[in-house]
Amino acid sequence: MVEQVRKKGTLTSYGKFAHRLLHNFVQPILKYFEDLSPYLRKADLTINIGAYVSATILSSIIVFVVYFCCFVFLYPVISTFSIFQNVSYVMLTVITSLLAMFGTFFGFWLYPSFKTSERKRKIENGLPAAVDTMATIASTGVPPAVIFWSLVEYRRHGEISREAEKLLNDIELFGLDLVSALQRAALRSPSPSLSEMFWKMIATIRTGGDLREYLYIEGTKLRERERRKIEASIDSLGMVAEIYVTALILAPVFIIIMTSIMGLMGTDVATLLMVQQVVIYIGLPVGYAVILIMIDQVQPKV
Repeated sequence: MVEQVRKKGTLTSYGKFAHRLLHNFVQPILKYFEDLSPYLRKADLTINIGAYVSATILSSIIVFVVYFCCFVFLYPVISTFSIFQNVSYVMLTVITSLLAMFGTFFGFWLYPSFKTSERKRKIENGLPAAVDTMATIASTGVPPAVIFWSLVEYRRHGEISREAEKLLNDIELFGLDLVSALQRAALRSPSPSLSEMFWKMIATIRTGGDLREYLYIEGTKLRERERRKIEASIDSLGMVAEIYVTALILAPVFIIIMTSIMGLMGTDVATLLMVQQVVIYIGLPVGYAVILIMIDQVQPKV
């Protein structure tokens, strides 16, 4: 039996509490937040749009109050710093509290899209193995719905297993046929590749095609795509390595040698020392940070 009721998360409970408090205020402005609704579904957040908006507004208010009170109570300490002595403390308190409030609001606004992107990455990475599993199960001649049971039963495929679980829940709890359940799954999936596969499965089922053969072909295509992606990542990592050697090993050594020679030729020593210190204490740390970011962006995500 597919798991029918998931454990309610903290966000869901908090959203319901906030919605009870702010229902009358949130309902008239809910139309301005309709763009969040598909992201909530794709992020697999078990909370409706009204409760999520209520949680967003309530959290923003709480953060504003907390920051404001902290600045008021910490006034004797903060006012001793010279940097704040020429600034209106009331204005500083209000501006800081407002910035924290808007930061909280936009954090809630962006969270579903970040969660959706994270689920998309996990699904895209795990899809080749999941399709291979589906093709193997399909080769035994079982009904199509049983193929998705194989993904749910052992939960080896992470977010893909979760999408299969929701699809089976649509069949068992809501009485949908497999094609209708696949359509709903395709529309709410955060991964374009998984959605495309669901639509092609629908076309195969409707036309009486061989689902096993389709899954084998799709698995081959996905593995080939993954191979090309890894090859491109390796090439990019090679380029990053060349940049690292040139910019962060050879260039600093060259600069230090050149400035030392210029110092022997009579150039102002203080200026040359400043150049060396900037390269060593600012240029190298910034360069290392940039290289780490580049590596994180180009390496295959697993």
